[in-house]
Amino acid sequence: MAKIGLKYPAYATLETTPKRGVIGKAVTANVSITVSDVKLYGDDAVAETDRSFQSGTVDLTVTELSDVVQAALLGHAYDALTGEMVAKASDISPYVKFGFYARKRVDGVDKFRTVVLHKVQFGEPNDENETKGETLTFGTHTIQGTIMVDDASAWKTEKTVDTEALAIAFINTELGIV
Repeated sequence: MAKIGLKYPAYATLETTPKRGVIGKAVTANVSITVSDVKLYGDDAVAETDRSFQSGTVDLTVTELSDVVQAALLGHAYDALTGEMVAKASDISPYVKFGFYARKRVDGVDKFRTVVLHKVQFGEPNDENETKGETLTFGTHTIQGTIMVDDASAWKTEKTVDTEALAIAFINTELGIV
């Protein structure tokens, strides 16, 4: 399988009145999982092992991380009238459902792999800026989240579909985006 591209990083807060939408144009999404590594020894050999999910991280890089999206993902206040986002030390990032899709090629046929992480809590991103020198360098925005299990002990849903439209529809259904 050859992975080709990344699109449609979307979210839905797990609040009573959820906020939902597309985060921005995807550059990278790196998911790292931590599994337990427990061994039980008996009769001088490994008798049992456990390699179950413990937690994970997702590092998402997008071309633009708007104030509206940052406010939704980080629990900040956003005033649509003034266009101001105010971040307070007391803000608590909400849990979100997070999804994306990527094209993949298997035996010369393109398919679309969708990934939905059931419970993620994003943290404040670093703010890196650089002056323009002799050559232009584009800057991007990276935000990192911690992956956890949801109330049903699920942490991820994946589905491979035949078209991009089906991939978007699957993510929209999973996140309740209309």
